[in-house]
Amino acid sequence: MDRIFLGMKGHVVCLNRKDGSEVWRTKLKSSQLTNVVLEQSNLYVAAGGHLYCLQATDGKLLWENQLSGLGYGPCIIATENQSAPLTANLQAQQAASVATTAAITTSTQAS
Repeated sequence: MDRIFLGMKGHVVCLNRKDGSEVWRTKLKSSQLTNVVLEQSNLYVAAGGHLYCLQATDGKLLWENQLSGLGYGPCIIATENQSAPLTANLQAQQAASVATTAAITTSTQAS
């Protein structure tokens, strides 16, 4: 797929990766933060306290969940297909944090 998907101010925008031209734009619920995840032919989008599913080909809304009772804060989306890379990334971050803490502790004890 030669497309890039952006989430900005309650919109999802699809751009042509080769020339940057806009392919389609879908307006969702207003929000400063619009989180977008692509999985196969669907985009999962969090905006304004709602979760949406759009077709990646044309931006058509497939479904919406109002996420009642969860508020309007930032939302992180993870899917089954992303779980392995996400877990590996978190493990790498944790390992780096442990290594940094160990280096600082060793340096402080040597002083």
